[in-house]
Amino acid sequence: MTKPIALVCLGIFVSRLGGFFVLFLTLVLAERGYGTRQITLALIVVATAGVLGAAAAGPVAARVGVRTALLLTGSVTAAGAFLCAALQDFAPTVALAAVVSAGVQAYSPLAQTVVGTSATAERRVAMFAVYRLCLNVGASVGPVLGALLLSWSPAAVLVGNGLAATVATLLVLPLPRATPRSVPGPDRSPVAQRSRVSGEFAAAAVVLSVASLVYAQQTGVLALAVREADYSTDVYGWLLTLNAVVVILVEVPLSRYTGRWQRRTPLILGTVFVCAGYAVNLAGISLPVLIIGVLSWTLGEVLMTPVAAAFATEAAPPSQESVYLSFLSMCQTVGYAVGPAAGVYAYGQHAALPWLMCAGLMVVSAPALYYLLPRAQWRAQTSEDCQVVCTGLGSVDAGDPQQGRRG
Repeated sequence: MTKPIALVCLGIFVSRLGGFFVLFLTLVLAERGYGTRQITLALIVVATAGVLGAAAAGPVAARVGVRTALLLTGSVTAAGAFLCAALQDFAPTVALAAVVSAGVQAYSPLAQTVVGTSATAERRVAMFAVYRLCLNVGASVGPVLGALLLSWSPAAVLVGNGLAATVATLLVLPLPRATPRSVPGPDRSPVAQRSRVSGEFAAAAVVLSVASLVYAQQTGVLALAVREADYSTDVYGWLLTLNAVVVILVEVPLSRYTGRWQRRTPLILGTVFVCAGYAVNLAGISLPVLIIGVLSWTLGEVLMTPVAAAFATEAAPPSQESVYLSFLSMCQTVGYAVGPAAGVYAYGQHAALPWLMCAGLMVVSAPALYYLLPRAQWRAQTSEDCQVVCTGLGSVDAGDPQQGRRG
């Protein structure tokens, strides 16, 4: 692990450890005396801001540099949290909460850019798995810390979030000003200069976000189905705990193997396992079926998530890694946001409809990924090959694009 990777892994741990404000936003607003309509509006605004933050992170980093973008993101997040603790009115509270949400969501694709551009090709998936381990541990411990702070006061939650963002920002300062694969210069072709993704990669990212939409059913329709099957809330809690434990224990060791596979193999298998983990509920909600389902969509998660980030890094032209990772993060964030509401609505129409939809998405997305993923990488590799040949400034390994590029 290089120093930049270690710094951003520690940074994402601290960021997620203190990123509990959005989780407790409903309770904070309720403590301040606001009603359900105002809280609903606030949640919509904050969720939208998170998507926009993830989308804007890449283009901003492409212009000002990843390190500068990380410093800007962390500083804005900390300032928004501290100001929100001091201001009590509804409008500034929602506006500042939106700023915090955008900052938290923008941090991740920027930190992933540091991981992807600092790791060697053969270690990239493993380093993304370590990064996700830090993220998951922070996200697991954070709500406990947030609940403790909320027992003191809503302002303590905001101050805690601000302090975490401040520490995450300070960890960015030792980072180099340019990452190894994204040093800008006059040799960059117009293709690499544009802060937008290729059509093939955009299509692949949208299809990959299907797994995020399905995966998010755990926070919506799965809870309803468990309750309707007369299981206690403890069962639902233990199912989510099973998911967290398996991810933390399995993802890093498994990445030693998935990192050697062709990228589309774990991505397709992961999508299939995520969708199948919910489609299995068509057999009827019972404890064995629920456990099999959780293990299935958890396996899908650990198979595809680190590889998806590596794929986005490798599909990007030089200096555009942050743009591609940001676009992928935006698509996944939309999936996580839309998934629970879509599942609950479908469940209201018919109890089996959400699981049928998951099965249908599995049948459609797997062949779509098989077709799209190689084309997304081929476009990026060809663009860079042309750039290097035309400038005469270096040479590129024209073999498997997954094995990295040299210039």
